[in-house]
Amino acid sequence: MNTYQYLFSLFSFLAFVLAILFFLKKRGDKIANRLLGTYVLLFGYNVFYNVLYWSGKLYTPKWISIVYTSMLVWVLYGPILFFYIRRVVYGSRFRWKDLIHFLPFLIILINYSRVYLMAPEIKLELVLNRRIIFSIYYFNQHQHTVIIALMFLYFGLIFWQLTKGVISRNKYVWLKWISFSYLGYVISFSSYFVLFAFGGLQSEYDYLIGASMVFFISMLAYFGFVQPEVFDGLPMKKIVPVIKYKTTGLTPDFSLELKEDMEKYMDNEKPFLNSEFRLDDLADTLNISRHHCSQVINEHFDSNFFNFINSYRIEEAKKMLQKDEKLSITDVMYACGFNNRVSFYNSFKKFTGTTPKMFLDSDGKETA
Repeated sequence: MNTYQYLFSLFSFLAFVLAILFFLKKRGDKIANRLLGTYVLLFGYNVFYNVLYWSGKLYTPKWISIVYTSMLVWVLYGPILFFYIRRVVYGSRFRWKDLIHFLPFLIILINYSRVYLMAPEIKLELVLNRRIIFSIYYFNQHQHTVIIALMFLYFGLIFWQLTKGVISRNKYVWLKWISFSYLGYVISFSSYFVLFAFGGLQSEYDYLIGASMVFFISMLAYFGFVQPEVFDGLPMKKIVPVIKYKTTGLTPDFSLELKEDMEKYMDNEKPFLNSEFRLDDLADTLNISRHHCSQVINEHFDSNFFNFINSYRIEEAKKMLQKDEKLSITDVMYACGFNNRVSFYNSFKKFTGTTPKMFLDSDGKETA
């Protein structure tokens, strides 16, 4: 084994340790912790498998039994991360219909079952003589293309779950980071097979995929060991030094004073009822810069300007729907500051968990 392979082995071990810590973690959502632990465990196994492959140890009697098991891991990354994101955003439980997400895993398991169950000495002989293909039943030539397509599909599902949910900015930053780290892995995974198909990369040196997995494991190690508060609600900007504002001229006391002035202005003057109200307008009213105005909203309301204003508009819409039976939903939409139906319905669903019509039908009760 060379230096790179020893380094990858170290990170594989780190992933296994992290997975155990997530499984044992008592604070927070236990199901979410276990899903994340499973996700990290899959990466750890994948790195371990790659090290065996690179070093040639995979094709020895001791390790030949696990050959081709990496494909089972590849098709599990997406579903496990999907369930994790869904759990954190919505608190959803596993349902019977969710078993469909494991269909690719089942297909590969069945497809390679004869290979997996072979005696090690027979399997080793077939692999070394390049006759293992005759022991594979259903598909082989296009399997990587299908797996890559599934990976990109799951990133789409994951990002869709993330964007339509209502979560704090802290959780959103964390989930967005982990989602795009998965995308980074998928891109590097895809690039390897594209280069290999065109003869631009030798299979013995596919450190590209391993490096992307090591990056993910390293960041989780940082958050998990050095700054575990990321999983317990501490804002990301206080955890990652590069995620912060340049607060020149804005002291904590002044920031708090601006927050109180902002709340009074929003409650008393209701500028959000004007659909043309912008961040610059709010900053001018408070006599501060656009940058500082955005900073106050982010630090004290854990939001951006768009969501901050829409939260007030939806609260106003709820009051109108509950009090004035003569107003139609469209009337309420314009009266509370929205200028199009799509934005209104999306924001209403985001902040209440239901639609305006369902809100009316349920006598003003929101969805939990």
